[in-house]
Amino acid sequence: MTGEPRTPDPERRRPRGTTGVRQAGAALVTIATVAGAAVALVLVQWALGRGGHTATARSPEYFTWSVAAVVGVVIYFHVFARTLGHVRPPSRAAFLISAGAYVVLAGLVVVLLTGKAPAGTLPTVPSVMRPLYLVAELCAAPAVLTLWLAPARLRQLRLKAPGTLDGLLTLRADINRSLTALSLIASSGLINTAVLRRAHLAHGLKPDQFPITLVLVYGAALTGVVALVCIPAFLAWRDRALALINAVYPLPKDARPSEAWSDGRARLTTLVSPDVTVGKTVSVALGVLAPLGTALLAYYLPELKAK
Repeated sequence: MTGEPRTPDPERRRPRGTTGVRQAGAALVTIATVAGAAVALVLVQWALGRGGHTATARSPEYFTWSVAAVVGVVIYFHVFARTLGHVRPPSRAAFLISAGAYVVLAGLVVVLLTGKAPAGTLPTVPSVMRPLYLVAELCAAPAVLTLWLAPARLRQLRLKAPGTLDGLLTLRADINRSLTALSLIASSGLINTAVLRRAHLAHGLKPDQFPITLVLVYGAALTGVVALVCIPAFLAWRDRALALINAVYPLPKDARPSEAWSDGRARLTTLVSPDVTVGKTVSVALGVLAPLGTALLAYYLPELKAK
């Protein structure tokens, strides 16, 4: 019996149950995230209410801050999960040195930023802020280490060696991912600070004890920190990418580039994109924080004018 040939159906080639397993896994992750957030909210409220401060902790202002803190923690862990597998240390020694330096800096930040609560505010807030800072720093560690280790990874890429182009493109993706992660963590921390200030003011804190300009300075400082961590990695990557292009397609000694040379160098430059990619990605980093700072400024503008 003859007939028209059947077109193979790609859906039939997939293992049965693969789609269902993925959907079930996504559902379980969502359920676990919601359940974990609920538990975290209970713990934050319990910590704030210790010492007879339960009523204040459950007030709308501090409860809103508790929710903002928990949402921030969810974002932190999501960022951690997305960046942990992309650290790729070039050597054990480089990783240990970078990790040790990060632990020291993270400890100093916690000590400097978590002092006593301002007079007249909820005194249990610092006991919640310390774990929040520690979680944020832990979850930011893979992104920071990826950026710190980028120059060492670049030095291991030998020009014209097999896998150099793939290594450059992989590192570029890791840098972009780390930049987005740090921007999200910094933005969440800024929102948390602004909401906490509102809660303090609602419960008797004088505006001059926690001026709005301090929140804006905090946002500018976070933007500067993200830029300081990211820009050296981008510059090192760009220099290595340009070196690769010049090694594969060196400038002709007679200053007469052939058509094949021009086409090949243009294709490689387009693929690597050393200049365009760096510029656009740094703009994205600043763009993530700039709208947030603008929104905060607009939200508090009447207060700024009144003072």
